[in-house]
Amino acid sequence: MTRSAAVLTGDLIASTRAPEAEVTASMALIAQIAARIGPSTRFTRYRGDGWQIYLDDPGRGLWAMLLIAASLRAEALPESRIALGLGAAHGGSADSLVTAGGEAFTASGRALDAMADPSRFALAGAGIDRLHQRLIALLEDRALGWSREQAEVVALALEPEQQPTQAQMAERLGITRQAVAARLQAAGFANIKAAEQDFYHVFHREGACDA
Repeated sequence: MTRSAAVLTGDLIASTRAPEAEVTASMALIAQIAARIGPSTRFTRYRGDGWQIYLDDPGRGLWAMLLIAASLRAEALPESRIALGLGAAHGGSADSLVTAGGEAFTASGRALDAMADPSRFALAGAGIDRLHQRLIALLEDRALGWSREQAEVVALALEPEQQPTQAQMAERLGITRQAVAARLQAAGFANIKAAEQDFYHVFHREGACDA
């Protein structure tokens, strides 16, 4: 069955210089995030440092990209280039995307291949124009400037299950609510969240399992 979807394709940065334990931990964290997103989300690891995630709802693609980027930086693990592709997708199985195909997979893979250093994010596929690509570039620029502490609160604020309050985040991190607010402001989270929500409303597919 062919349907509109989002595909994230990535590879870890400087993985050959990182300890194998850290590479494994990065991959495990990305796989864990995919598992938490929803029942139809699928994760596959490729070529040692390459990976791919299928999302049933294309509207959730930008949110997943930001969550992965923030989570890796928060844990001080090897980070990843990430290309988000939108469009038709088909095939694959519950435990592998090796046989999957379609525009979303093609666009995501080609966007990653075309990404030049030091770029981290790319966006391509159905409905994507230069304005969307400029948005991704601006979000990338903001994300590259996150400190580990800022990335930590961004990752918490983007949690898939339920967005915690600032008071709940403060309790989990052992800091004050004012410190959480300051870190979110420094990370530019209000505008990032607004952009992510606008992206969702534009690209969301009704009936998607991960909506």
